[in-house]
This record gives sequence, structure tokens and C-alpha cells, in this order.
Amino acid sequence: MIPFRSNLNCMKNNFIVVDDEPLARRLITSHASRVESLELVGECATAIEAANLLRTKSIDLIFLDIQMPELSGLDFIRTLKNRPAIILITAHRDFALEAFELDVLDYLLKPVSFDRFLKSVNKYFDNATGPPAKSHATTGHHDFIYVKADKKDHKVNLDEILFIESLDDYVKVILKDKTLITRENISTLEQKLPDDKFVRIHRSFLVALKQIQTISAEGVEIRGKELPFGRAFKKSAIAQIYKSVQKDS
Repeated sequence: MIPFRSNLNCMKNNFIVVDDEPLARRLITSHASRVESLELVGECATAIEAANLLRTKSIDLIFLDIQMPELSGLDFIRTLKNRPAIILITAHRDFALEAFELDVLDYLLKPVSFDRFLKSVNKYFDNATGPPAKSHATTGHHDFIYVKADKKDHKVNLDEILFIESLDDYVKVILKDKTLITRENISTLEQKLPDDKFVRIHRSFLVALKQIQTISAEGVEIRGKELPFGRAFKKSAIAQIYKSVQKDS
């Protein structure tokens, strides 16, 4: 089992998996079985089953599919008043903006790797216990990523990235000395990057925390370029930026 740095590893955190695909549920429960602080309470094939379970059990965390019969995962979230933490799991990227507007904890694309699962679970523990120290060993991140551009995989050092901008049909990775144009989705690139070094401030902008020169109510500035906050990202982005400043001071 994977131990955790927070003091939550001495208590169990009850979770359920809600997905109409048995194989998808099995994958998540398998990943979770490697985390000693997580306790499986039940598996549900529909949101209706999950709603019934929530009435009788104390649940801390839900791994929730979006596209399900009878009631979608997003509509299910809207029915909840005192809801647990929610990590969405889906095969589709198109619901990301709507999902984050509902203040979900994370948005995972199927099939979910254990590294990506672990990053989400760490985010859950971070929210529950306050900001812990992160390490590359824990998150699985390196000091570089590979970006597909010009039919090649370009090795990009994290320190070279200023910000990433999503446009209609492509994404621009703005480096200190050049720009790479890629067809990779900005959310896919976000999953490759450590969230103690990068922050999503808008559905179209992902920025390097150390490259931010000024911050205002409207957005941030990097190398004279003003980048706006998106409504769905503003609160969490500002909190992450100032947490980074405190850490470095």
C-alpha cells in the first residue's frame, strides 16, 4: 500500500465509485486498494444508486463518471447540498469547463493511470489537511516533459516554460526562447505538469508560478503579457499563487 504524508493516514476516508462501466469501477477500486487511507464503502452503477447510498452512509469522497443512464454525473452533483469531495472520471474532455464550474476536486480522463489517480488523491488530502510538502517521487513528475510538435516529441525543461495558451485548434507552449505549436489538449499538458509549479488560471491559460511578475484582480502578467483569470479558476488560482509565494519567501 502507498502511505501518505498527511495525518489522515491514521484514519479511514470513506469513498464510493459511481460508474456504469464495471471495468472502470474495477480499475478505480484497484488503484484505491493501494492507498491505506482510503476505505471502499460501495460501488454504484447509476447516480440514483449513489444518492440512495449517501442517505445511509457517511462518504468523504466520490469517484464519479459523467455519462451515465438516468442521471448524468454533472446533474447528480447539482442535486447534492452537503456533498463530499468529488473527482470526476470520464472518457470525454468536453465537460471540463462545466465540471470545474461545479467546483469538483479533479477531472480525470479514462483510462486513469495510477500516477494520475495518486495525484488526485493527494489533492484530496491537501484540501483536507492544508498544504503539505510535495516531492517529485510522490507526484511522479520530472523536471521536464515531452511536447508533440512538428511531428516530433520535444523535450522541454519545466524552467523554460512561461505559459501555455489554448486556441481554437491548437495549443501554444510559450518558452523563454521559442514557441511550440501542438495539437495536444491543454488539459492533457496540465496533467503532465506538477501543480506546485504551474497553475491553471483560465480555461485557455496555464502559467508557470515562478514566471508571474504581477497579480491583480483581473489576472497575472508574465514578460509584459497580461493573462486573465477565468471565473471558474480565479479563486483556486489566486490561492495557489499566494501559497507559492509564501513557500518561496
